[in-house]
Amino acid sequence: MKVPTVIRIKKRSLSGWLIWLLVMMPFFFAVLMEVLGLPNGMKYLLDMAWLGLGVLLVRGCRMLPAGLLRWVGAFALLTLVVYVVQWQSGLYYLWGLRNNFRFYAAFFAFCAFLRKGEGEGYLRKLDRLFWLNVPVTLTQYFLLGKTGDYLGGIFGTAQGCNAYTNLFFCIVVLRSLVRFLAKQESWRSCLGKCFWALMLAALAELKFFFLEFGIIAVLAVGFSDYSRRKIWVVLGAAAGVFAGAALLSTLFPNFSGWFSLRWILDAAGSDRGYTSSGDLNRLNSIARINQWFFHSPGYRLFGLGLGNCDTSAFPFLSTPFYRVFSRLHYTWMSVSFWYLEGGYLGLVFFFGFFALVFRAAGTLERRREGEQKLHCRMARILAVLCCLIGVYNASLRTEAAYMVYFVLALPFSGQSREEGRRCVKILWRATPNGS
Repeated sequence: MKVPTVIRIKKRSLSGWLIWLLVMMPFFFAVLMEVLGLPNGMKYLLDMAWLGLGVLLVRGCRMLPAGLLRWVGAFALLTLVVYVVQWQSGLYYLWGLRNNFRFYAAFFAFCAFLRKGEGEGYLRKLDRLFWLNVPVTLTQYFLLGKTGDYLGGIFGTAQGCNAYTNLFFCIVVLRSLVRFLAKQESWRSCLGKCFWALMLAALAELKFFFLEFGIIAVLAVGFSDYSRRKIWVVLGAAAGVFAGAALLSTLFPNFSGWFSLRWILDAAGSDRGYTSSGDLNRLNSIARINQWFFHSPGYRLFGLGLGNCDTSAFPFLSTPFYRVFSRLHYTWMSVSFWYLEGGYLGLVFFFGFFALVFRAAGTLERRREGEQKLHCRMARILAVLCCLIGVYNASLRTEAAYMVYFVLALPFSGQSREEGRRCVKILWRATPNGS
């Protein structure tokens, strides 16, 4: 008599399901909303997820990185104090709080609830989705004629979908290069991911990804131990960037000559603006805002208040400032958005969070081994990229940013209680005024 095979199904806790929603659901938005025709309100399911995780965090006693927790707490308190002075509407403040601080809530939930090994499991899922993305993107480009902002692969064909693709490619390529240098991934697998990421980035006109790719390669080599593989990464990265740039210039002749520091600085700092219509640009947005709006030190230090320049698909949440000045396209870049609402202090707290992650993950990396060590290295490199992405666009305000904060949280997740205590001490010292 045949004995039936027992299939073991790994049970997922409530926090596990909520984390799954935050990390994986953005990959299904295109199918749900563009193919099946479900409303865009599906995205608000993720709000239920991070709010639910927040409730679980408050109810339970969890080990959290103390220095980062204090930093975010001080940031939130600052926004509240400023808003009392710059009061317009409680709804505007709550909407601004939701749009910006949901990612911090998710970050601490990842730190608290991810069990050992789960982080690596999610990263393997992203690898599989990357290979699925290749034929989907090629189909969209060659059969549907989608290019540029409308070529997003598994993220769909809605305008701006390639911002999701950019963050996704950064994470996949970053992990692959770090693992290859640690001799945990074959050269064929690493080369394949880098090749297709650069190829698809060229088709989607993701010029900035070539700069990100070079930075990833340089930092991965710099942070890894000595190995002959470093030489192959440097040579391969240089060849890949130049080949991808040549392909981009061939496909889109108007980008000819873009791969030079002078072209990049001229384009990002032009007084004509991002769209050459007199709007803000990446490198001159702060100077322009000071010239047009912030004529006193108080405004430059504290901004107009969190949420007071925000917008929404719901008309009652679109602020008067946005209705008048949306033509400046300040919502397209995190640096201009944060400066308007938070001033210089807002920028310090926003970019300072990534600086603290970089420092704390570096401290932990020296104490870790195996996958955990590589996760620390990944978080450090990604923290550097986040500072650049914050200047480049506003994708760290979109649902795609959950996967970024997921990777940033990996060094501080899945720890035993004793490891957690040590982590709290380390991160407390990582805070400027920590003790």
